[in-house]
Order: sequence, then structure tokens, then C-alpha cells
Amino acid sequence: MSGSRQRSNNELVKWVREKSDNNAGTRSVHYGLYNQGATCYLNSVLQVLSMTTEIHDRLESGSKTTDDELKTLFKYLKEATGRTEDITESLEVENGEKALREVTRQLEMLWCSLDSNVNVHFKVHLQGDAADCLVRILRKISPRASEVFKGERTDAIKCCKGHTINEDIDPFWYLSLSLEDTSDPSTAHSVEKGFERIFRSRVLDGDAVYCNVCGEETKATCESEMVSYPQILSLLIKRFILDNNTKSHFKSNRCVDVPRKLQRNHMKYEVYAVVNHTGSVSGGHYTASVLSHEDGAWYEFDDANVYKIEEQPFAESETFSSSTAYLLMYREAAKHDQVVSNRDEDAIQIVYPGQTQETMHQRGGQGDKCPTCKRTTLWISLIVVICVLVLILVVVLPIVLIK
Repeated sequence: MSGSRQRSNNELVKWVREKSDNNAGTRSVHYGLYNQGATCYLNSVLQVLSMTTEIHDRLESGSKTTDDELKTLFKYLKEATGRTEDITESLEVENGEKALREVTRQLEMLWCSLDSNVNVHFKVHLQGDAADCLVRILRKISPRASEVFKGERTDAIKCCKGHTINEDIDPFWYLSLSLEDTSDPSTAHSVEKGFERIFRSRVLDGDAVYCNVCGEETKATCESEMVSYPQILSLLIKRFILDNNTKSHFKSNRCVDVPRKLQRNHMKYEVYAVVNHTGSVSGGHYTASVLSHEDGAWYEFDDANVYKIEEQPFAESETFSSSTAYLLMYREAAKHDQVVSNRDEDAIQIVYPGQTQETMHQRGGQGDKCPTCKRTTLWISLIVVICVLVLILVVVLPIVLIK
């Protein structure tokens, strides 16, 4: 799980070459990012953020955060393939290979010290470089921008009669989904069911817990709930699993069914990006599949190479199956529609057939006057008519009477 280790795996190199040949005719107008040597995990996350329009207007200029570097990169990506040296310097990553070695070392230490039954909520940093990179960036940018990804959940311990014994409120950047244990490894894991399972009440193993309300020891359950919904919901598929017997990791390539929509209570989300991982624990490669808000099509970002995906996800179904999906990004549907609408309104102009921009300026926008303007013009005309009639009465009537 060390990112792209110079792509030494022959099978991986073959896969990349074959995919490049197959997609030669489907190159896109989007631009990629050069790999510094082992920064495919960073590139994938940055491409997702570049398509996350919800944070663009929140990035602050001139701050002591990474906002300026991101704004510059996002602007540059609209015109050419980008470089990430300024980003890695701002994130204090000396080089990709060193960062990956450090992450691996920390994973080994943490796995030895943590019990495998610990709540997945406390293991969010244990699942790989892309997730760790996302959190690092979110901690480096301004709070106003990062809050788009931030949520809060409660973990409440209750007695058998439903009395709350203890309750903790914890913030999160993303939620981890465990793969289901089934006798048939070919069975696809349901992301939707895994998401719902996070909030399912579960009985705590071990000794009984004392309840102050009941005045006695009792069996306890743990219940989780989201109390603050993030605008961008990130879900991590726990593909890197600890073998309790060997105390070593292995990667699961099991397929997961990714739903286009997710809902929790009143909050509705739609998927817009997937960070993929191919390879094994010891070496692999990250790419990103992202939905473009410009044309509504899905594109694959593979470092400097960007392709429009030929078989578009969700073209024939509300779910798609993937053995490489690793980090899923969902956005609040209503909020994104509003963001895109507001951006479009700034550039909207009504152009009639045969009409140029020059004639638009000459007309002064006469073709799209609002009803209020029309009513104002009508009142002015009416007042002018009344004034003329009064003038006629004042001037003409005395003359007629004298005669």
C-alpha cells in the first residue's frame, strides 16, 4: 500500500499500457497532473478537488494556508497539464517516496497497538495514501473551505432499557466502510448497506455496564448517528485488511456496488468522484474517475493522462460494480445544483438568432426587460398624458370662455 513505487510491477505496467492504447481515441479536454515519481495518490485527490466546485469560492487569497496553491493549480488545469511541486512543498511533503515510507511505518506501528475490534470511526487514517492525503490537504486549507467536507457523528452507549450511559460527539472527514463477511468472495459488497450498517445499533461485547438511571449493571448497545451532515460525504472502502494470525496486511479486490445516490434521513447525496487503487499492499497505482459538471460525463484521470470513460457509469443502472473503487465522494444534490446555477447565471445572456454581441450592446438588453420596468414605463406615459390634458384645460378653456 505504498502508492506508485516506480510502477515496478510488470503486470501493473502492462495494464497501464493496454489501457492507454484502448483509450487513445477518447482523450478529453480536461488536463492531468505530472507525476513527481510517486505522487499518483496526490494527483488523484487533487483532480477530485478541482472538480469539487463547492470549495472553489471558499479558498482565500493571501492566507497562510494552501489556498493560494490550490487556486493557482485549479486555474492552470483549465489550460494545460499541471505540476504539483508547489502543492507538495506547501503540504510539507519532501518527496512522494519518503512520504509513502513514513505512512507505511506509521501503519505498522498503529496496527500493532490497536485492537482489531476498535470502532472503524477511529481508524480513518489507517487505510492508505489517498485518504491520508485528502485529510492532510483539508487540514492545510482555510477552515471555510474544509468545512464542506466536515461532518459530526455521535456514538452513544445505552443500557438495555434505552437510557444513555455515555455519548461522544466526534468530527470526521470521511467514514470507513468494512467489506461484508460472506462465504462467497465473488459476491459484490453493497456500499449502501455498508453505509447503513455504520448507524445500526450493535450489542457491546464484554462486561456489563453500570446505568445510573436503572441503578444496576446491564448489557449495553452502541448507536451512531450523524448530527452534522457534510456537504461532501467521503466514504472509504476498507480494502487493506489486517490478518490477525500473521499481523500483516492483505488487499481485497472484491467488487463493490457503488450507488449513484445515497440518503441518510433528510440528506440526499449523489456520487461525483471515485478514487481507484490497483495493485497490492506492497505496490500499486491510484487513478480518479470524476463526473464533469461541464458536460455531465465521467472522465478518468491517470496522472498526466485524461480520458473520457467509454462505458459511462450509471448509463444503464443506478449502481455500478468496481473492484478498484477505494474512496467514494458524494455531494449534497440540492446544494450543488444551486452552486452550478449561481455560476451559470453570471454568464447567461439571451442571444436571438442572427444577433451578435455588438447588436446586444446596441440594443441595451431591450429584449429582456423585466415586468417592473414595463409597468414603470406605462405609468410615466399615463402621467405625461394627464399633464397634457391639464395643460389643455388650463390654457384652452379660458380662451373658449372669453369668446
